[in-house]
Amino acid sequence: MRGKKKAVLCIVLLLVCTVSFFFGLRNAEEKNVKATAIGTVKVAGYLNVRTGPGTGYSLVKSGGTNVTLSDGAKVTITKKNGDWYLVKFKQNSKTVKGYVLSKYIQVQTGSVCTKVYGNISAKSVNLKQEASSSAASIKTGSKNISLAKGKKVRILSETIVKKQKWYKISVTYNSKKQKGYLLSKDVTLLCEKGLPGVIESASAVTVLKEAGKKTAVTVANQKVTVKEGKQITILSQADVSGVKYLNIKFSYNGATVKGYIPDEVGFLQIVTEEKAAATPKPTAKPTAKPSAKPTAKPTAKPSAKPTAKPSAKPTAKPSAKPTESPAMTDSEYGEKLKEDGFPESYVSALVDLHNKYPNWTFKPYKTGLKWNDVIKAESKIGLNLISNSKSYAWKSTEEGAYDWKTDKFIPFDGSTWVAVSEQAVKYYMDPRNFLDERGIFQFESLEYQKESHTQEGVEKILQNTPMANKTFTYKSDSGKSKSMKYSKAFMSAASESKVSPYHLASRVKQEVVISATMMSSSVSGKVAGYEGIYNFYNIGAYHSTAAGGAIANGLKWASSGSTYERPWNSPYKSIVGGASYIGKNYINAGQNTLYLQKFNVTSKNRYTHQYMANIEAPNSEATKTNTAYGTDKAEMPMVFSIPVYNSMPEKPCSVPSGGENPNNYLKSLSITGHAFTDKFVLGDDGSKIYKVTVAANVDTIKINAAAVASSATVSGKGTKTVPVGTTTYTVKVTSESGSVRKYKIKVTRKAS
Repeated sequence: MRGKKKAVLCIVLLLVCTVSFFFGLRNAEEKNVKATAIGTVKVAGYLNVRTGPGTGYSLVKSGGTNVTLSDGAKVTITKKNGDWYLVKFKQNSKTVKGYVLSKYIQVQTGSVCTKVYGNISAKSVNLKQEASSSAASIKTGSKNISLAKGKKVRILSETIVKKQKWYKISVTYNSKKQKGYLLSKDVTLLCEKGLPGVIESASAVTVLKEAGKKTAVTVANQKVTVKEGKQITILSQADVSGVKYLNIKFSYNGATVKGYIPDEVGFLQIVTEEKAAATPKPTAKPTAKPSAKPTAKPTAKPSAKPTAKPSAKPTAKPSAKPTESPAMTDSEYGEKLKEDGFPESYVSALVDLHNKYPNWTFKPYKTGLKWNDVIKAESKIGLNLISNSKSYAWKSTEEGAYDWKTDKFIPFDGSTWVAVSEQAVKYYMDPRNFLDERGIFQFESLEYQKESHTQEGVEKILQNTPMANKTFTYKSDSGKSKSMKYSKAFMSAASESKVSPYHLASRVKQEVVISATMMSSSVSGKVAGYEGIYNFYNIGAYHSTAAGGAIANGLKWASSGSTYERPWNSPYKSIVGGASYIGKNYINAGQNTLYLQKFNVTSKNRYTHQYMANIEAPNSEATKTNTAYGTDKAEMPMVFSIPVYNSMPEKPCSVPSGGENPNNYLKSLSITGHAFTDKFVLGDDGSKIYKVTVAANVDTIKINAAAVASSATVSGKGTKTVPVGTTTYTVKVTSESGSVRKYKIKVTRKAS
């Protein structure tokens, strides 16, 4: 008997250990995503947080003071109760929960989602008791609850178990409500106009162009990825070989991007709906008669006296009364912008930005200049450059910018930078094309803001460059060897020059970074004749096709003179001294935005003293600055100075299009065996008529013609019949863009 008892005890212990291991393993592999949504506070002043869903409830307190939420604050919405949301958020390192009026919380799709439905997509599927393939099915009587294809179910929450997503669902079956679990791949979401979602993934998720394929969505030649916590809108789903994908859209660098992600990383933002409270339930005796008077004056002044006897001094003197009063309407804010001096065509985009970033301030920079005058001045050949790799629509074909005889653009810097077209100047100079959360940063005031600019932010800008999280060594004035991170050097430069370190880092990235592992020779310290000299901002590097080009010019400037800590014989001196130069000559001299540094429409040195030749630089650097600020930008009180011109077009200038080759010139023209009276010369525009006389016995000729541009087509060449007398033959050259140029030949055949 004793031996049997020992055996039974061992079996029991083994079962306990096995069960413990099983549940430990399951917990490690299981991920429950609670039904919540992400919201942003949108209110003038501050928003009260209450203990219950109504103004009759007292305010939530923390540390003896009333808890309020400021405009732009982020909250997690866990429940909806009538017109109120139960939210939670961090305040002073503590998690606070309470109720706020829903109309002052903005969510991604406009309103929270409390009910999400789907249809069964499998032929039939059993409802499970737990989120597990091995779990028992739920029964009614002795039969499993089996749901047929097309059956509508309500999705309550989502769970990941062993890399499989499960839905907890509610369904009416035989007139009774049943709850259980189904694999998500067996349910097709009913997305309607789009469901709010969020990314839940430990690593970045690549967004795919098509479901089930490996090709990623790209923006500006960069692969698009989404990270943990990124809000998305789920548009539909796709099933490929039994694998479910979600079709989503989301905001990415100011643009709306669409693509596909695996189902297991995209989760619904579903908010639980509470039953509306019948009566308020005030906390801890707020008045002598709580049922009669839960607050002193709940309807008249809910924020002034939240309870009969609040603490002596809940706050010192808030800048705005915490209320449930409405914020400025879009119409009111739009009128304010127009009163400030913004034209009507600016208003809509700025109102949208204000709604998303209420801490931002927009000011018109009234140039007083006529739009057409500005475009004419900035379209001067060679003043603004662009990469030769761009299409013809972006590049100037004016005299001095393009050689029609060779179908070549004339370089103004190195071999790749050529003059821009007037259409490109209009597009990049029109501020209305960049009034979004990314492009707006080319209008940001670039003064150093100690409370906003951080070394961490600089590191974000330096990502994917040889300077990212890297140090350099240099000798101080005393001769001591020192090491410093590049990001720290930019912070020191900002402190010295009073210029934004984000702007400084972006500018260097724009000027000298070639790839993630390579930088321009202007910062190598190894250029012949300028060994040990550095020029991180390429100051003085005016474009030139001479030996050494712009780099040699810049290093010559960096090695001479004694101002701005020159000679720049170390990376530190170049970064800090160059920042002082930029501060004195640009930021502190009125050209205090990326836009004004590129397009100098200020009264001083107008149309000259323009820092960079690349016309795309302000827009490119705006992208880097936006990335550096990250999500913190919503909380920062930024100022944007946006140029306004007189007599602007009613609508924003469009992106240059129709980028086909316009060249319709002939490279050669001849008749086999016969010479023209005037020889064909390359560059002829078709105004000359070519003449030839042939003998009486010549009844055919062969016309030879070739176009300058390989993309052009030539008609009218080949063998032609020649009658007696004078006949005119026309050779037509049609460019890739569709323009036609005609060349005429008069052939006279003698009589017999």
